[in-house]
Amino acid sequence: MIFFVQMYSTHHIIKTIYLLLCIALGIAGCNNPEQNQTSARLEPNSPEYIEESKKIMDLIKLEHRAYFEKDYDAWQNTYVQKEFLKYWGFWEGYDEKVRQYNSWEELAADKKNRFDGVITAYWDENKVGMNINDLNIQIRGDVAWVTFKQDTKDQDTGESLGEALETKILEKINGEWKIAYLNFLYLPVEK
Repeated sequence: MIFFVQMYSTHHIIKTIYLLLCIALGIAGCNNPEQNQTSARLEPNSPEYIEESKKIMDLIKLEHRAYFEKDYDAWQNTYVQKEFLKYWGFWEGYDEKVRQYNSWEELAADKKNRFDGVITAYWDENKVGMNINDLNIQIRGDVAWVTFKQDTKDQDTGESLGEALETKILEKINGEWKIAYLNFLYLPVEK
């Protein structure tokens, strides 16, 4: 019975996060009268798409590296530092299952504590690598969204730490891509 309740709860949480993700993507696509609404989607394999995709992936890799190396200055520079930033994630290992930060201030305060050693986790004492699969990048003007599967591994042992579905929405500010929304859903580990 407990297993059924946990499965139901996990399934319900994942469905709720998926719904919230769909809403966030819808909001990102809403009209902003201050911006030029004629921005067309960059076609994959076009020179501009290839150039912008590389910049986006360089940013995502920098954010990952800086996070696991506890380089706060480099890490914070990958984010939009505004009140509209969202960072939501689901992981069975969280006591609350879903961790959410609903502004830059909330995220920065928590991560600063982690980088300063006030909060610790497995990856603070181990080398963690990331493999990206099923990468999808869509770019429209100064907004891009990226989805992928991420397999996180302990680099010393090769042990899988979990597979996650990840979504990032980025905004181009002063010619540089920044993360405005991050969502990850760690898939349940089979026992």
